[in-house]
Amino acid sequence: MITTIASPDILTWLHLEWLQFLALPISVYLFNIMTIEGAILPALISTGLLLKYWRQVKDQQIIIGFLFFAVTMGLFTQYWGITGLHLFTGGFVIWPVIVLLLGDRFPWPLAYPLTFIGTLIPDLYGAGMAVNWSNGWFFGVGGAGFRDGLFLVPLETLIVAAVLNQFGIFMRKRGYFNRRVGATEDAYPEDRDRRAPAGRKPTGKERQNERKRP
Repeated sequence: MITTIASPDILTWLHLEWLQFLALPISVYLFNIMTIEGAILPALISTGLLLKYWRQVKDQQIIIGFLFFAVTMGLFTQYWGITGLHLFTGGFVIWPVIVLLLGDRFPWPLAYPLTFIGTLIPDLYGAGMAVNWSNGWFFGVGGAGFRDGLFLVPLETLIVAAVLNQFGIFMRKRGYFNRRVGATEDAYPEDRDRRAPAGRKPTGKERQNERKRP
């Protein structure tokens, strides 16, 4: 007697493949509601802000250098405690200060994605080292949801950067942190330049007037 086994139809096959995909560790991680809150949502926000504001940065190489410094600081200061991985998030200090000093040369919304990157990389490294990079090593990164450092630290940094941005605008209107101050306007009285015109030495009267200036 010959038994014929009917092959599953295309819908059944797709359903089985989908179930296998959902069983993968990376799928379990990505579709976890806590992970979506603590890691996926900040990552999407960071991507959008970078795409919108990065080209407005006037000193990109310097900013990348500070980002490497923040990442390195997080890698070398991290340690595991009873509540999880702890690290020094240098971006919380670095980016608001840069916003204050550079003003419109560095858009303040970029404090969010740069802090997120500076926190994410040490977090991923610490999670991998804790389990010797075994299967599913990334579980726990952003696993605390809205209470995770990946969600809270960039948001707190963004708030501080927004406040210091307004403070910087206020101070620049009064002459502080201003890189565009003209030397002839502030350094010399009555907008006069002490330097003699090219090819001519200052006369005795000009030198005498120079000595009389306060």
